[in-house]
Amino acid sequence: MPIRLLMALASCACCLPLFSANAATVGRVFVSYAGDGSPRYASQRLDASYRLFIRGETVRQKSSTAPGAGRRASQRQERQKLTPLIEHFARLHQVKPQLVAAVVAVESGFNTAAVSPAGAVGAMQLMPATAARYGVTDAADPAQNIDAGVRHLKDLLRQHGGNVALALAAYNAGQGAVARNGGRIPPYRETMLYVPAVLSAAARGAR
Repeated sequence: MPIRLLMALASCACCLPLFSANAATVGRVFVSYAGDGSPRYASQRLDASYRLFIRGETVRQKSSTAPGAGRRASQRQERQKLTPLIEHFARLHQVKPQLVAAVVAVESGFNTAAVSPAGAVGAMQLMPATAARYGVTDAADPAQNIDAGVRHLKDLLRQHGGNVALALAAYNAGQGAVARNGGRIPPYRETMLYVPAVLSAAARGAR
């Protein structure tokens, strides 16, 4: 099950933590056209062929001093760091940013270091075969991970004629599982929880 699925389905109590703030640059993307001329993205300069593509932006990082608020503050910081990448690759591949952000929220809780028991890695929880299909060299790299994840999601949307629910089901359970169930959401408990969780998160983000 995606690492944050149950947490995405549950509601959380809010509190008013006390913060100290400092500045950090987040959302940098480097691009290389070496090899076959197609763009390859990364969050850092992997070799001399990579050039700065998105400069990123300066954000205020908050560190909590209130008891019990550290985890919530950390997740807000991680979301803030990933938002420029999510918005960029969503626009680049013509997928709604709210949908991409919702997938990231449910899959990993914006945790770029997340690794599932099944071996899915990073913000969009790429399986090794999916990462290889989209030319990812480091699935934990946020730019490569989100770029490939959005491309994969776009391909699934195209395969299912824009049906978001079926595309999400295929993202979670695999395209084969959807096909074996006659083009319907597979009757797996995880998938049947996953699809409405992502749709709900996307709807909240669109408001």
